[in-house]
Amino acid sequence: MIKVATDKLTKLEEELHDKLSKAVSANDKIKIIEAAEIGDVSPSKVSKLVRKLGFDNFKQYKLYFSGQEMTSKKQKQSNEIERLKLFLETFDTGIIHDFISIFQKYDKIVLFGLGPSFISAEYFAYKLATVSDKNVTVTQSEDFAERLADEKTLLIVFSVTGKFSSFHPLFQNVKKNGSNIMLILEEYVDTREFLADYIFHLSTFNQDDALLPFEKTRTVFFIFIEEIIAKLTDAANTSTSS
Repeated sequence: MIKVATDKLTKLEEELHDKLSKAVSANDKIKIIEAAEIGDVSPSKVSKLVRKLGFDNFKQYKLYFSGQEMTSKKQKQSNEIERLKLFLETFDTGIIHDFISIFQKYDKIVLFGLGPSFISAEYFAYKLATVSDKNVTVTQSEDFAERLADEKTLLIVFSVTGKFSSFHPLFQNVKKNGSNIMLILEEYVDTREFLADYIFHLSTFNQDDALLPFEKTRTVFFIFIEEIIAKLTDAANTSTSS
């Protein structure tokens, strides 16, 4: 609902409003530049006036004072934006400290993901190269990950749900080579069958169940990644300056 507030207008604004309301009533096709010329003001003055009156823009003003049907709609936020807001409001920064404490123990890091999660892992590898001197490799090939694995290796697997593909053969073979495994999941799922040494659930707010795993966003992964990089950067700067 639009409430036209004329009580806060200055004398000059009242005069401008009187001219423009009559002009748009007579011609609802008038453009804001033409309206500015009628009022002998700049287009920004017209915009300021219509907002002061309670309208979102000049188009709304025209519709209202030309007697046409007008709706004032606020764009509804997507479910994903609402979910991310809830995630950020409840985000536990302790998980960043826990990750870094584990990460620092290993000389070699192998990042693994499938589909969009692989892209997230690639981005993480790129960022880690700027703040860490560890040997970091990223792959979506189980065979390659298994060949790289040894007792100095931490395999980090990204997966939104852990359900897109079975990680059991990969985990089993990597374990045989002496490596430890970290599984980073966005959503909370039952992980009792996983052979991972460390498991992180990033969010308690799941995405729409109707979405297939590859259709789900990886935004939470990127937030998690950026927080880790920020902490590692701070630590590197502190050690350099001391």
